[in-house]
Amino acid sequence: MTRQRGRLLAAVLALLVASALHPLTAGARPVVDSAAALTITMTQVLPTIAVGDEDVVLTGYVTNISGAPLPAPDVQLTGSFAPLVGRAAVAAWAAGQTRGVPVDGIDHDALGGTLAPGGSATFRLTVSAPATASDVPFAALPMAINAGDATLTTFITVNRRVEYEPLQLAVLAPVTLEPDAALVAPYGPQRLAAWRTQLSTTSRAQRLLDATRDLPVTLAIDPTLLTPPADIPQVRPTDAAAGAAWDRITAEQRTETTLRRAAETQLRARLAGQPTVILPQADADLGALLANPELSPRIAPALQVAQGVAATLPDATAQILWPADGRLGSERITALTEASGSLRPRAVIGAGSALGAGTVEAAHPGPAGIAALAYDERLSNSLLDLEADPVGARMTQRLLADSLALLGEFPGRQRSVLIAAPRTLNPRASALESSLRALLEAPWVRPVQVSEVIAGAAGGSVIPAVAPATLPRIPGIPRDPSVAREALTPSRNTALTAALDALAPVAEVRADGAANWAFWTEVSAHAASSRWRADRSLLLPVIASARTAGAQARTAIAVVPDRINFFADSGQLQVTITNDLDVAVEEVQVVLTSLVPSFRLTGTPEPVTIGARSRATVRVPATALAAGSVPIRVRLFSPGEQHIGVDNTVQVRAYPTGSWFYWLLAGVALLLFAAGLWRGRRRRRAAAADSVIGTSGDAP
Repeated sequence: MTRQRGRLLAAVLALLVASALHPLTAGARPVVDSAAALTITMTQVLPTIAVGDEDVVLTGYVTNISGAPLPAPDVQLTGSFAPLVGRAAVAAWAAGQTRGVPVDGIDHDALGGTLAPGGSATFRLTVSAPATASDVPFAALPMAINAGDATLTTFITVNRRVEYEPLQLAVLAPVTLEPDAALVAPYGPQRLAAWRTQLSTTSRAQRLLDATRDLPVTLAIDPTLLTPPADIPQVRPTDAAAGAAWDRITAEQRTETTLRRAAETQLRARLAGQPTVILPQADADLGALLANPELSPRIAPALQVAQGVAATLPDATAQILWPADGRLGSERITALTEASGSLRPRAVIGAGSALGAGTVEAAHPGPAGIAALAYDERLSNSLLDLEADPVGARMTQRLLADSLALLGEFPGRQRSVLIAAPRTLNPRASALESSLRALLEAPWVRPVQVSEVIAGAAGGSVIPAVAPATLPRIPGIPRDPSVAREALTPSRNTALTAALDALAPVAEVRADGAANWAFWTEVSAHAASSRWRADRSLLLPVIASARTAGAQARTAIAVVPDRINFFADSGQLQVTITNDLDVAVEEVQVVLTSLVPSFRLTGTPEPVTIGARSRATVRVPATALAAGSVPIRVRLFSPGEQHIGVDNTVQVRAYPTGSWFYWLLAGVALLLFAAGLWRGRRRRRAAAADSVIGTSGDAP
C-alpha cells in the first residue's frame, strides 16, 4: 500500500513539474518530425535511472504548431524491453531511425478535447517495472512517444546490479566568445552593443558558466574575458600627451571598458577553486596557425598571453592545448610543442576518431612525455542537440544510454572518458546542467578532472604518427562545426598581413599611435580565433575593415608633387606634405634626394607635425650650381625609419644667380631710375602748360 502511494505521489509530482515547465518551453524547438502538425516535448523521466521494481513515468506536452485547431491526440508510448546493443544502435534510435527494432505498445494517454493553434496539452505515460523485465545488470531500453504524425524517440536506462568497473569521466566545457565582427570594430554604438550581448546574463558564455557552477567539470576559458582594457582615468591627466589621449576616448569606449572590467571581476570570482584551462589568446586556432608557415610564429605569443592569465588564477593552466579542428597525432603534438616556445604543453586534446575506431581510452602517451587526450565524440557532440531540447530530459536519457553502451564494451576494464563540449554549444543553462548532472551522478560513472586523466596517460595505447586530414563523420551524431575548415585562410591572412604592414609604421607617427596599434594588434589576434570556424563568412568584415584601414594608411600622408622655381644660388627649398587622417601626425621624417648633381641639398629638414586633415611646409637649404630642371625625390619615414605614405618627385626649375645677375639688377635699377626721372619731368611740363592755359583764360 505504501509503495502504491509512493508511485501515485511520484506521478502527481511529475505531472505538476510538466505543467510548470510547459509555459516556459512552449516556444522551444523540440526534435520531432518537421512535417508534423504536432510537436512533442518530454519534460521528465522519473526515476531517471530504474534500479528496482518501481515504475518509470514519462511526462511532457504536445503542441499544435499548425494554423488550425486539431483534435487532441491519443499519445502512445511504444518500446522494447530488449536492450539496445552497441553505441551505433543507441545513436540510430536517438536520431529517430527505428526501423529494425521491434516495439510493443506500452501505455497511452488520451488527451481529449481540441488543441487551438499554438495550444498545448500535457501527457503522462508509465512503464511498469522496466528493471525487472530482464536479468541484464544494466541496459538502455528504446522508447518512442507518438502523437498523431509526430514521434519522439528516447530511452529508459536500467541499472540492476554493479557488475562493472565505473567509467572515469572528465568534462571540459569551453567558455568562449561567439563570432561577431562588431567585437573588434572601431569603438562606437555597434561595438558596445556586441559586447553587451556577449557579456549579458543570457549570453552563451554566461549560460555555460551557470550550467557548470556546481558540477565537477574543467572550464576552458578564452583569456579575452579575463584581459579587459586598462582602466580609464576618471579625471583628465595633467600630462599633455596623456590628456590628449584622454580627450580621444569616446563615451562608448568608457562604457565598454567599465562593462568588461566588471565581467572580469565576476568571472575571476566564479573561477575561484574551479579547475581551469586558459586557452591561447582569443582562443587562437592552433590548427590553422600551425598549418601556415607564416602564421605558426604567432603560436608562442598567443600561449604567452594564456600563461600570463593562468598565473593570476589559483587553479589554472595554459599547458593543455585544444586545437579546434580535433586532429591528433604524434607529429602534430611535436610540431605544436616546437611552436610553443618556452611553454611546453602537458597535453594536447583531439577527437577520438582521429586515433582510430578502436580507441577506448581518453589518455594516451604522446611524444616527449606529452599526453594525447582523445575526447569521446559521441557523448561530446550529442550535446549539440540540447539546443532543441528545452528541458534536457531527452538529452539526459540519451547521455545515460550512450554511456551505458560505452560501458558495455568493456565492463570489467577501468577506463577514462573525456567529454569536450563543442565550442558552438548554445543550450539553456538548466537543460545542460540537468543533463550533465544526471550523467556525472550515474552509478556507473566516477567523475574526475582533466588533470587526473592526464596522469593516467602512460597506460594508454600508442597514437598514430599522422593526424587525419579530416575527421570521419559518425552516423546519427551531430557534427561539431568547429572541426570544419579554418576561417583564416592563407589568402585572408595575406590581406590581413599586408594591412598590418601598412598600419604599423603609420602608428609610429599618429598622435594616437599607441592606442591605434593596440587596436589593430587586437584585431589581428581575434582574426586568428577558433570562433570563426562556426561561420567562416563572419570573419570577412574583419578582414575588409583591416584592408580599408591599410589602404588609407598607405596614402593618407603624401608629398604634393609641386613645380618650384628656384631663383637663387642658395636658399630654402619648400615642399608641401598633406595628412588626410582624422588625427594629427608627429615626427614625420622627410628625406629629399636631388637626382641631378648640379642642385645640392645642403641641409636636413626638421621632423614635421601635421594636423588632422591639414598640410604643412617643409624647408630645406639648397644650392643651385647650374640652371635647369631638377627632379627632387621626396620620401617620408617614421621615427623608426620605416617608410610611410606616398612619395613623390618635386620638379625644381633652377635659376642660379652668378655676377652677371647683379650687373643685370644694377642695369634694371638704373633703367627704373631713369624712367622715374623721365616721368617726373613730363609731369612738371604738363603742370606748367596747364598753368599757362589757365592764366590766358582769365584775361579781360
